[in-house]
Amino acid sequence: DLLNEIEVKTATFKILFLIFRYFLADNFMVYLYNQGSVKSHSSGIQPQCYYQGYIEGYANSIVTLSTCSGLRGILQFENVSYGIEPLESTVKFQHLLYKLGEKSKEFSSFNSDTKSERKYPLDYHIYIDEKLKPSVPDMFPLYLEIYIVVDKALYEYLGSDSMIVTNKVIEVIGLVNSMFTRFKVTVVLSLLDLWSDENKISTAGEADELLHIFLNWKNSHLTFRPYDVVYLFIYKDYPDYVGAVFPGKICATGYSAGIAVYPKEMTLEAFSVVVSQMLALSLGISYDDPKKCHCSEANCIMNQRAIGVKTFSSCSLIDFQSFISNEGASCLQNKPQIQRQAKAVCGNGITEGSEICDCGTECGPDNCCDPRTCRPKVNIQCFEGECCLQYNHLCRASRNRECDIPEYCNGQTADCPRDITIHNGQLCNGGRLMCYDGDCPDLDQRCESLFGRGSKNAPFSCYEEIQSQRDRFGNCGHSIYGYVRCPYRSLVCGRLICTYPPRSLFRQTNGAVIFAKVRDKICVTIDYRLPKNDPDPLVIKSGSICDAGRICVNQACVEAKILRNQSRTCAQQCNGNGVCTSTGVCHCSPGFQPPNCQRHNRALPLLPEKKGKYLYFQPFNEILNLFIFTKHNLLGYLETNVCIEDLITVLLINENQIHLYPSSLLTLQDHD
Repeated sequence: DLLNEIEVKTATFKILFLIFRYFLADNFMVYLYNQGSVKSHSSGIQPQCYYQGYIEGYANSIVTLSTCSGLRGILQFENVSYGIEPLESTVKFQHLLYKLGEKSKEFSSFNSDTKSERKYPLDYHIYIDEKLKPSVPDMFPLYLEIYIVVDKALYEYLGSDSMIVTNKVIEVIGLVNSMFTRFKVTVVLSLLDLWSDENKISTAGEADELLHIFLNWKNSHLTFRPYDVVYLFIYKDYPDYVGAVFPGKICATGYSAGIAVYPKEMTLEAFSVVVSQMLALSLGISYDDPKKCHCSEANCIMNQRAIGVKTFSSCSLIDFQSFISNEGASCLQNKPQIQRQAKAVCGNGITEGSEICDCGTECGPDNCCDPRTCRPKVNIQCFEGECCLQYNHLCRASRNRECDIPEYCNGQTADCPRDITIHNGQLCNGGRLMCYDGDCPDLDQRCESLFGRGSKNAPFSCYEEIQSQRDRFGNCGHSIYGYVRCPYRSLVCGRLICTYPPRSLFRQTNGAVIFAKVRDKICVTIDYRLPKNDPDPLVIKSGSICDAGRICVNQACVEAKILRNQSRTCAQQCNGNGVCTSTGVCHCSPGFQPPNCQRHNRALPLLPEKKGKYLYFQPFNEILNLFIFTKHNLLGYLETNVCIEDLITVLLINENQIHLYPSSLLTLQDHD
């Protein structure tokens, strides 16, 4: 268990953790600027170490914690908040628990004439209604991909270290997510720019001026990176404003930018409220009128005096419902790939992590999996399962010969080994296409299989004509409000549209066919009239080419440069004699050995079956497993990264004794 209790002064509070919070994009990268050059690298942050919960017995309490490097986070009661972080100098895993600043201190950084404090008089009243809470409708999940840029001043203020600053930015986004949970919005951190050497633009001047300067820079330099909105985080000792955005324009490409200011002495918790307010404004949510809005606390997020992690008011809920009901929220419906590598749990019925098997609640005396260790039982024969002790039996064929690897039974468990594919981004089909999730999506091939010989993927003009209609023939999915319109950049990522060769009309008995003549091409697509919950067979698959250097991912046309770079970097370790897999290791060409495909294989004689005890050698998943049998009963196995030709000795077990033999004696004799 992560953590059950925390002692504050003389009281002990029980923490209940409800969920993991996954909000890092699958390809989350950090860009670090140094002496005029830029370096990109993955953050190394574990995605499964962010938790959200509450304190038992305390209404409106919120707990957000990270276990990535020690225990770090915030415990918030209604009127007071505590921070927890590891003591860097201790060797006993000790942590510091401290009370976060008072309201007066939190806003001491702002000048008295700031716009935020001018809007309402100091003696305003807030209508608090504990019983009358606005009902939350059954909203569908939405996803907001945010690209964050940190200016040089804030980079230095937060620690001048890329890992420290990255962790603090992630902590802020974690707090932001805890506030947007009510709207079922996940704020996904897609990319992070750290201006560690110098600012790329001037951060001086008024808020509106800076916003337009940053917007122009964003439109010039960040065009081909995946995001919905870009925010610039800047530091100022005593700012005159807390941020700037274009209200309600978060999905408008030409206006999808914002500024958030981090003043001196402000905590990460307080800054997360500033960021949440700016994002809310971008989402069409206005500041609260304290006399009209219902709030279950002293103040809500969109009250300009809000401090600490809060909830949204009834007014905010109404504004947000109005915003997502129009086309200005279309970008929120594209679900990005999110890192979800959770910790393996033995006994949950899912084989994960280092587990070889996991029988869950189906364990029994005849099952070959040990429910305590999730490893094969010793000295037992399996009762069922095609893979049970049947080495080298094909249990999962490759979906595509260039992009997928067939899986074979490993002789240890009845389960087929986990599905391993070629690394996303590896070129296929003569370099025209790109591997993605084990497939080499070929739109021309799909068209030919649907409409016959000569049919190909339609030109962009056909997609522009049919896909932009937002109907059953052309769309980017559907929501509770109807079909989702494809953004112009992503028109090719909705439903498949093909050219039709000049011959008799295509007829489909179980679907509706639409033809459209665009310029000199006949465009065609099909609607099979399936229930909305059934998958649409004409959806463009992720990994399909949508433009030069771009691919479709979850029906959005995104830049493929990051995937290609990752694939090339990974493949370098294979020395041209293999390709990189989805696990980051080499799959070597015939005749070459893992791990780096440099050395040639040497043929080994097969070991004849003997009546006595013998060793069984099996290469599996690029490592060597030594399986020790008596007749057909598995006694145990050894695992090593050393290739078989490098072994100096071979182990033989005779009752309770271990005998060592030279590796050259591979044609073994019986030993009593």
